[in-house]
Amino acid sequence: MLCCKRCNCVCNAIHFQRNFDNWTSGNNDIDKFIHKSQLSAHYNANKALEWISYNRFYDIQYILASEFGKIYRANWVDGYMDQWNNEDQNWDRRDQSMYVILKSLNNPNDVTSAKLMKEV
Repeated sequence: MLCCKRCNCVCNAIHFQRNFDNWTSGNNDIDKFIHKSQLSAHYNANKALEWISYNRFYDIQYILASEFGKIYRANWVDGYMDQWNNEDQNWDRRDQSMYVILKSLNNPNDVTSAKLMKEV
């Protein structure tokens, strides 16, 4: 069993790491940025970034355009990750159907780590 060197146990960072191959944004820099945030979330999962598939949102409403893309408001079906559930081997989530702000990128393939960090 993979164990975190920092925590000496299976912490949130390990649960995130086990899932890295199951998703991608399509942009290596964005994926690395999300991975880094997840690997630092040893004890507080809701502080980590998460890649969320578009089909997990509903009632999407356009707000305005920005330099990098368009901004929308939507409801997120799942809600944020709260803690790992050992029995279900999945994340317990809170605030299902919460409102979130989405930002579509005009050209996600041109986003570099530096540009992404500045925008975030």
